[in-house]
Amino acid sequence: MCGVENRTGACIENGVGTVRRLAIAVVMIVLLPVFAYAEERQGPPTARTESEKKRDAAVDKDYQDAIKRMKVHEQSNKTDPWQTVRPPAADNSNNNTKR
Repeated sequence: MCGVENRTGACIENGVGTVRRLAIAVVMIVLLPVFAYAEERQGPPTARTESEKKRDAAVDKDYQDAIKRMKVHEQSNKTDPWQTVRPPAADNSNNNTKR
């Protein structure tokens, strides 16, 4: 009544599946640190030259100036994006009535 027999004739119920799962688990355990080690070895970052640093500073200054101009413009000119959707303001004196 044995489902599968090995070379010696011993009965194997589910041994092949267990060995396969064990082998896959061992391979995964071995490979995970290998991938982590590969990610660490990216090398040092490249050094920036003086001209690149000056260009970066100029770009950053232009960006900060643009942001300041946007904030000044934004504060002085507030608009309602829903003004065309809302009905015109009505007299709200009758809002206290029971419904």
